[in-house]
Amino acid sequence: MFTERYRSHHDAENRLAELLDPGRGSGGMMRGSPLLRRLFRLLGLKPPAGHWKELEKILREKPAQKNAGVYIHVPYCDKICSFCNLNRTERKGADLDAYTGYLVSEIKKWGGYPYIQGQHIESVYFGGGTPTVLNTGQFQTILSALKDHFPLTGDCEISVESTQHNLGVKKAAALEAAGVNRFSIGIQTFSDRGRRLLARTYSEKKAKEELLALRKNFGGVLGIDIIYSYPDQSLDEIRQDAEMCISSRIDSVSFYSLMIQKGSALSNALEQNELTFKRDIDFDLQRHNLFYKTLTEAGFNLLELSKLARPDRDRYRYIHIQYGDGDLIPIGSGAGGTVAGFPVYSMAPGRRMTAAPNPRYEKYHRILGMLQFGVYDPEVICGELGPQVTDAIGGAMAPLEKEGLLEPFTSEGRQAWKLSADGVFWGNNIAVTILDAAIKAENSNAGKGV
Repeated sequence: MFTERYRSHHDAENRLAELLDPGRGSGGMMRGSPLLRRLFRLLGLKPPAGHWKELEKILREKPAQKNAGVYIHVPYCDKICSFCNLNRTERKGADLDAYTGYLVSEIKKWGGYPYIQGQHIESVYFGGGTPTVLNTGQFQTILSALKDHFPLTGDCEISVESTQHNLGVKKAAALEAAGVNRFSIGIQTFSDRGRRLLARTYSEKKAKEELLALRKNFGGVLGIDIIYSYPDQSLDEIRQDAEMCISSRIDSVSFYSLMIQKGSALSNALEQNELTFKRDIDFDLQRHNLFYKTLTEAGFNLLELSKLARPDRDRYRYIHIQYGDGDLIPIGSGAGGTVAGFPVYSMAPGRRMTAAPNPRYEKYHRILGMLQFGVYDPEVICGELGPQVTDAIGGAMAPLEKEGLLEPFTSEGRQAWKLSADGVFWGNNIAVTILDAAIKAENSNAGKGV
């Protein structure tokens, strides 16, 4: 049914932006963090003018009674993955004490606004880069500032991304004592051959030992990242990765089809014919479904299109805030978020970009986020987009069900649909197909004056 796959939520976001404004497109500046790409899209690739003052007026005026999250970006890595060209740099020469001080100053600034003090901060997410290049003392300083200056809920989810070699049992225990209750570990694969290809630090044996030790000693939510469909990956390699996820008793796993980013080491090797990579849709689908079915048969459930979790073990509040209508407060060089409807991107100390709210885009973005969870309820979708798109959505969903991508079930007493294994694989394409139909219906009705 589809000839090209949108491999990530951000691919779907880019396509959504093009559908909402066909003359603008994604442009060549869509690089860096996913939130940065989103911001540039909303800005139309032009620098904003004066919107921070508008936002700051709201921040100063009244408390916001809503759930929110904080995203903290640490743009340093001590080793660059071969597939990565995101918003990060090698830590060589970086003054991490100074960067810690900068993060604390930003926490104090944001926390001083009445709007922020009225919120319920349910999630703090440290992303990167590799946040755990910061030492334990630096983390403790940042976490202490968060507790002193932000209204964190009593059960606030505090997540930290890390590689294995930057963490370890001792450091994890210290961070847990300071309040961290969720780790996301970039394993990518346990295969020795795959780890060399993806520039991972440990051997297969060491990676497994470190993960088992961390699971034994860390009481919070433990998730890992797995990459599938890398060059020449065998079915045995993907099966072994899936079986290790099960036997290690991790709580969740994010699994991504390899995306080779322009400028990365893998991209350069391919361009210079140092590496060959023949991958088609069938290769991708076969490995996706083997991994997906192995874990779901072992009791894991779909948490979002690229994440599986053991029942009731990983709430992943951060993604619900990001996909929903909660504020996401951006802190750190390279951090992006949305506050009171204003997209905000923190470029560097003293440099911030702020765009005006775009209600139409945000409306469709919320639905795109909702569809990441794999449930398709026309009543909920039309409740957000309006009754004028009901027929269009029904018409778009019918062939998807016929193709076996959507499966009917009853949700809260009414008809809804969920994704099959193939549907999860094509999930971002399915979401774009449905939103495309809704946008066309909305535009048509607007043209008729409806």
